[in-house]
Amino acid sequence: MNDLIHYDIIADIHGRYDKLAALMARLGYSPNGAGFIPPAGHRALFLGDLIDTKPGHPFPGGVRATLHAVKAMCDRGDALCLLGNHELNAICYHSSGPNGKPLRIHGSRNRRTHQGTLDDFPDHADPAGEWRTVWLPWLKSLPLSLDLGGFRAVHACWHPQHLARLAGRSLADHDFLLACADQASPDGEAIEAVLKGIEVPLPDGHFFTDHTGTQRSQFRARWWEAPGADTLCRDLVFPASDQIGPVPVAPAAREMFSPYPADARPVFFGHYFKPASSPAHPERHNVACLDHSAAIGGPLVAYRWKGESNINPEHYIQHS
Repeated sequence: MNDLIHYDIIADIHGRYDKLAALMARLGYSPNGAGFIPPAGHRALFLGDLIDTKPGHPFPGGVRATLHAVKAMCDRGDALCLLGNHELNAICYHSSGPNGKPLRIHGSRNRRTHQGTLDDFPDHADPAGEWRTVWLPWLKSLPLSLDLGGFRAVHACWHPQHLARLAGRSLADHDFLLACADQASPDGEAIEAVLKGIEVPLPDGHFFTDHTGTQRSQFRARWWEAPGADTLCRDLVFPASDQIGPVPVAPAAREMFSPYPADARPVFFGHYFKPASSPAHPERHNVACLDHSAAIGGPLVAYRWKGESNINPEHYIQHS
């Protein structure tokens, strides 16, 4: 008798409950209360970033419906869920430090990013409201990574050194949360890498504009690679971008990487907002980013893992 659980791995919903419902139907899940019941022998795995619809792409009620669905499935044992950087940002936005100030400033940019969630929870400032009594505690309880034997999962970057530092820790521990909110601390550096990836600085005077229109002097990198002395920034940027020129990677930046071995078990992650037109294909035989920009015009994508050690493009399933 084969008792292997088949995992349906889903990244970065960002409150698009319409796409989630369509994807679950295609995967053979049945609606049940707030969530979905999987086919026999299956379990869902969500890679984080359940919340925060993208500015300019509102979906009223979607964040709340997504949270209710995922939590209901987790509570029944039909799903597992990881913490994403948007959940970390939300926790910090709604938590205060010893000085009484929010751990994440309530500036216009941060509020704009988080507005879709705030709109779905008008009680977000009420200590007795649903947001603070149900969702903040639940988000704080979510794990930062999972090693499920046949494969691994993380929101952005599988970095053994940083993961070892974070192992067994929980954001429900307020002291740990305070440390994580300080990006200059060892815990802050570790959680930033795991939930946001390796960000490589460009040489002085070099910039690019990201998908939000923000000008940046550092770029998200292909953390699973092993950059050498001749590696250029344009070879490491992920997703690929013609805005990054043929400039060398600084030696100090090369030390940020922890290359993923070619013989390691598959690792799945989201976060990187691959173009909607990206093919449903892994980055390498054992490395796959499942974020295909479902938050805007892209498809919500699942990978149906059936025990294989090499990621199979035929196991990708889109919401429509």
